[in-house]
Amino acid sequence: MVIAPSILNINNLNLGKDIQMAIDCGISRFHIDIMDGHFVPNLSFGPQLVSDFKKTFPTTEVEVHLMSNNPDVLVPAFVKAGAQIVLLHYEAMNENKLNYWLDYLKENNVKAGLVLNPDTAISVLQKFLGKVDQILLMTVYPGFGGQEFIPESSSRIKQAVSLSTGKVPIEVDGGINKQTAKIAKDAGAKIFVAGSYLFCQNSIKKQITELEGILQ
Repeated sequence: MVIAPSILNINNLNLGKDIQMAIDCGISRFHIDIMDGHFVPNLSFGPQLVSDFKKTFPTTEVEVHLMSNNPDVLVPAFVKAGAQIVLLHYEAMNENKLNYWLDYLKENNVKAGLVLNPDTAISVLQKFLGKVDQILLMTVYPGFGGQEFIPESSSRIKQAVSLSTGKVPIEVDGGINKQTAKIAKDAGAKIFVAGSYLFCQNSIKKQITELEGILQ
């Protein structure tokens, strides 16, 4: 099981400090949400943040969750910035373009992930299983942190695990806390993105420890 903290809900003035605190607690991967104000109605970070992250924390893995319908510009930029995993939304582009960028990531030795929104049929995964290193299922509607876990997500996780025959790890993102992490784990999820649950409470260490306890 992997916890991949999302830095979206960290106070921007505390980013470096809170990231280091999570690393000190054993976190080895971070989830960076990239929102362009078009595909989702919010703005977040850019390639410079990823570049700075890798310079400051070179041994820590970065996965970029690209919530953008402008992959032609942003995918190469984040690969150049040092992202080790790039997660692309099925809904952000046509399937030909999606295939192109999944191939591009492989050619550049970057792990490729496919993201599905809550309303997208799990069956679309069948077309891309041979090209992806992980599957991210949104358990909220993308765009803002702090939302509640969608209950129907459990059955979608089970469907994805069955379709991929357990060979591609399933990641969940949205509304993850002690209760929903257990639901997602029991359904077959292996990677857990948590943001506000970890960084908007009193103690980052306490929250990580509690979540790890649930996922053991």
